[in-house]
Amino acid sequence: MNKAVIVECKTPKSTNRMSEVRIMAESIGYNVKNCITQQRKTIHGSYCVGPGKLREIKKYVSDEDIDVLIFTRNLKGSQIFKIQEKLEDVNVIDRNLLILEVFEKRAMAKEAKLQIELARLNYTFSWGRELIRLKGITHEQVGWGGPGDYPYSEYQKAARKRISKIKDNLKKMRLKKRTQRIRRQELGYPIVALAGYTQSGKTTFFNRLVSESKEVGLGPFTTLSSCSRLVRRQLNRVNFEFILVDSIGFIEDMHPMIIDAFEVTLDEICNADLLLLFVDASEEYRIVSRKLYTMNKILRRIEIDSKIIVCANKIDISNERTLKRIEKLIKKIFVNVLIFKISSLTGMNINKVMEKTILMLDDEFKNRISVVV
Repeated sequence: MNKAVIVECKTPKSTNRMSEVRIMAESIGYNVKNCITQQRKTIHGSYCVGPGKLREIKKYVSDEDIDVLIFTRNLKGSQIFKIQEKLEDVNVIDRNLLILEVFEKRAMAKEAKLQIELARLNYTFSWGRELIRLKGITHEQVGWGGPGDYPYSEYQKAARKRISKIKDNLKKMRLKKRTQRIRRQELGYPIVALAGYTQSGKTTFFNRLVSESKEVGLGPFTTLSSCSRLVRRQLNRVNFEFILVDSIGFIEDMHPMIIDAFEVTLDEICNADLLLLFVDASEEYRIVSRKLYTMNKILRRIEIDSKIIVCANKIDISNERTLKRIEKLIKKIFVNVLIFKISSLTGMNINKVMEKTILMLDDEFKNRISVVV
């Protein structure tokens, strides 16, 4: 198990990401030995933290035989290179590279693996020959003898070729999924997609409705590839069927290149007839506020056009006073959107969500139901 130290440089307006990054790191097997924070007015251009703090970190990682230094911020390639130069044998990664590493550990489907490879190639493409040499950033040598043995232009050519091939493969997958989606709709199956911040309880909700046991609780991004199942419900002696889709969770400040790489997965959200948007209502108000604005930003970015129901989840462990404030905030950010306070774990109010889901879908699929005799 690799020993890691997490480093956070805090400025007056920065968001505290130490806890989030630690959870991600530990969820994929890092042994986090220490968390180091520095307060600064601005981020240091070369090292993120100040030179003096970096010297302290260097001594600590040397004394404790640390393998990996994880920064809670997203760093430029030049910053990673300069920090790595100072620390020598310690691998340096930023928040985005950690996210990609989590993705790699979680990925099972071919689609997810391709999306992750595309994201890594895009994210590290401009870093240059020196950065590509660094152990752990690409996880492999580039070319026959590594990047030092042939011109960097050859690496760029090979990388562009690989990126193009991956995009072509993902395009074919996207067309196949669209064909499947059109077929479902022709058969009378509306699509309901689950979306929301990672670890908000979407997969627990999914398991309850489809009577399955998809893995939950493994940490952020347990779900990477979308999973679809047919759901049968009954309302007022009328049978109704729809496709339920469990999708990847959102996260704050994910690099646009990483979001773009997951276009195939997000496409399921964009083309759903109804979106159930999950919020973890058990968290502190300020954290929920950040996540709500993040979700709204991502939904705008992917141009979501579906009807939305917001599910304020985990009310079985939430504070009633905070819950009321969260409900008010949801109404402010997502105007005229229905809100249900639920618990995916206990099943509280899930039937109410399903009743409203069926009624909202029924407006567009009136002729696609059957009366129970």
